[in-house]
Formats: sequence, structure tokens, C-alpha cells
Amino acid sequence: MVKQYTWEGYYIPGTRILRNLFTAPGKPYGETDPVKFRVLEEALVFERMRMLAEQPIRGNFDFAHMKAIHCFLFQDVYEWAGQERTAPSFWDPRMSKEGHRYFPAGEPMLEQANRLYRGLAAKNYLAGLSREEFVREFAELWNELNVVHAFREGNTRTQFVFFSQLAEHAGYRLVPAAFEVAAALRDEFVEARFEGQDTGRSTRLAEVLAQAIAE
Repeated sequence: MVKQYTWEGYYIPGTRILRNLFTAPGKPYGETDPVKFRVLEEALVFERMRMLAEQPIRGNFDFAHMKAIHCFLFQDVYEWAGQERTAPSFWDPRMSKEGHRYFPAGEPMLEQANRLYRGLAAKNYLAGLSREEFVREFAELWNELNVVHAFREGNTRTQFVFFSQLAEHAGYRLVPAAFEVAAALRDEFVEARFEGQDTGRSTRLAEVLAQAIAE
């Protein structure tokens, strides 16, 4: 059963820090210092990502698979790890990054997500495609699932693990170094995803991903 949160309910009261599992005396809702919280969160999730690189979570490349990855990555940080977000249920400017919109929570979001995963299955999980075809289909799916933005936090890291596994399943490899903080391609990747959200077109994202996909 997915716990229902309002948008404000995700936050520690009186702060803009997400409720977290780093509780301590006087901190019943978790760590309230934004710097300490970020350091803890990033370190723990990085280690979980390293573990999954060595021993991936196997699944059917569906919503349950994506949720299992999110749960593993964020199990040390959030009580709602592995659960889809439940807010906002309508378009809300707070659920945007620099004005780029995401799907409202609720049935429309769940239906869209499951439609995309069914489409992936119908395309045989992108196996057997030429490199050009694979990059195009891969970018289109990533763009559309990013707009769904199924989780309150941690979407990009979860997507990266999911799509790395999908690429490997299809006979390709997503190069991790291309997305590291200092990598030049990282900023292009972020901008390309925002462009995809705004326009519905994944052409630019495909151009970026083509530079990070190896055979």
C-alpha cells in the first residue's frame, strides 16, 4: 500500500528538506541541515549505485523493476523509497524545475508510465536494433519516462541505473564516465532532457546519448 503524501507532507515541518531516515534526538523527521543531508544522501546512494553496477537488480524492465531499483538506491534515505509520488495531483509550479513540467501524480501518471513500459515490451526491449535505431528509441523512451517523473526524488539516478541495464540487455553499453559531475556531456544531457520535456521531441537527447553509448 502506497502511503499518501501531500506536497508539503514530503517535507520536514518548517523546512524545505525532505523527511528522511537520518533521525536523532531532537530530529524526529530526519536531518535538517541541508549540507549534512546532501552529503549523507549522496554518499549512501553512490555506494548503492556502485553495488548495482556489480550486481544488478533483475526484472522485466517494467514499473515494478524501476521501483525496485529506486527502493534499493534510496532505502537508507527515505521511507517512501520504491514508491511512486502521490503529489501533486494537478499541475503545480512547485513540481517543476526552472519551469519544466512533469506529470501530475495519480492515475494519469500511473497509466502513462505503464503505457510506456508496455510499449517497451512490445518492442522486444529494444533488442536487435541497429545502433542508430537503438539510440533513437532509447532516447524517446528515456525522455517520456523522465516527464512522468515517477518519484518525489531520485528520478535521474534511478533512471540511469534502469537505462544502463536496458542498454546492456539490448547489446549496448551506457558509459558512466560520460555523466559524471565534471564531464562536459553531463550539462548537455540535462539541457537535452529539459528540451524534451518542453517540446516532446527527443532528437537532442538522442544526439547526446549517441556520444555515451558503446557497443
